[in-house]
Amino acid sequence: MLAQPNASEAAALREKLGQAITADWHKVLNAAQTAQLVTEDSAVLLRDALDATAGAPRRSEFYAAYFSALDAFAAKDRKAATRAVLGLGNVFVEDAARGLVRTPLPVAQATGDGAVPLPAGSVGSHWTPSRNTAVIGPDLAPDERDAILGAISETWITKDPKRIRLRTETDAIRAEVAKYSDQTREISRLDPKLSVVAGAQDAFTQSLVRNYEAGLSLIEEVLPEQAAEITALTEYVVALKGQHFVGGSDIVLFGASFLRLDTSWSPLCFADHLTHEATHQLLHAKQEVHPLLLNRDATGVSSPIRTDPRPLYGTYHATFVFLRLARLMAAVLRSSATQWHQEAQVRFHRHLLGLLQGLAIIEEHGQYSPEGRQELDAWIETGRELVALEGMPDPQLYNRLDWDYDRPDGSLPLFAV
Repeated sequence: MLAQPNASEAAALREKLGQAITADWHKVLNAAQTAQLVTEDSAVLLRDALDATAGAPRRSEFYAAYFSALDAFAAKDRKAATRAVLGLGNVFVEDAARGLVRTPLPVAQATGDGAVPLPAGSVGSHWTPSRNTAVIGPDLAPDERDAILGAISETWITKDPKRIRLRTETDAIRAEVAKYSDQTREISRLDPKLSVVAGAQDAFTQSLVRNYEAGLSLIEEVLPEQAAEITALTEYVVALKGQHFVGGSDIVLFGASFLRLDTSWSPLCFADHLTHEATHQLLHAKQEVHPLLLNRDATGVSSPIRTDPRPLYGTYHATFVFLRLARLMAAVLRSSATQWHQEAQVRFHRHLLGLLQGLAIIEEHGQYSPEGRQELDAWIETGRELVALEGMPDPQLYNRLDWDYDRPDGSLPLFAV
């Protein structure tokens, strides 16, 4: 059940998602070979790389390459599809440098001089192998390994592997930021002017790092199982500058959380949004591996957080996020961290309102698998437990939260608990 955080279940879901996309990559390679987009030899070598890395966690670039290939196939663009399929080899260049891939790697080249784009390197990063070839040999020289891993290492603002790391811009990250910019303009008619924070030493970045660390430490203090789950799901956080946007995450770059948080906001606010995006990641993985909501593309129903038309799946996600956030704020209110109680109470009532509004919508309009129905029943029971703690959502409280969440529409009906 997802109603309560469980790091072991989250880690297992992340692994299962990686296995599912790996299986789909094999199908993509079969289709590419049949369509003569790549040679049989290239397809075989890419399958070998998939198998060789099957025991390692799949990184965000692995998912980005997969969805890029699907988009190219859907567009019936042979050139783009060929490049996208070969781009899987580029993802595995990092694994080759780490000694996980010991067979030749077909790759997509950037230019005629043999430069190889590095998906995990900073924007536009290329590595030029010693020989100009579209297939990289299995035995990289030490200086080649150092060049590859050095280019990737430069993308990390924070480097402690035991903590959630902050990352600068890669090509995949740039594409996601462009998508969020377009979505924000479509919703608000305003330009968010989003850009990725870079430079580990400037004062702004250091302030963000302190707040992220304080936010995660607060979660560890009041709800350690939630902190462990966030760590199990989140590969890295991309800190953004800009406006009219707070956070986002997507299965296209699974494991990455995008957050545009103000350095003046409290560690509790940072804790809220770290939990928010990791919860989206959890439900993305669950829905892909074991579908819960069967009519995810249904439209025309209200949403507890957005005024624009939204598929039911968006409301389903929002409802689950509100559940987890209300649970987190309840834990803060029960804790000895009294300095955060006032803000936590405001946030609790805002998130409880969203949960009860969302439950009313998805209970009425959702169609569920048997497991999905069990999940929804567990969410409803959690809603009852949370109402028992503080009563029904109080507009005198939830209307005070308007700096990182939009002021809610209190007119939507609430689920009867």
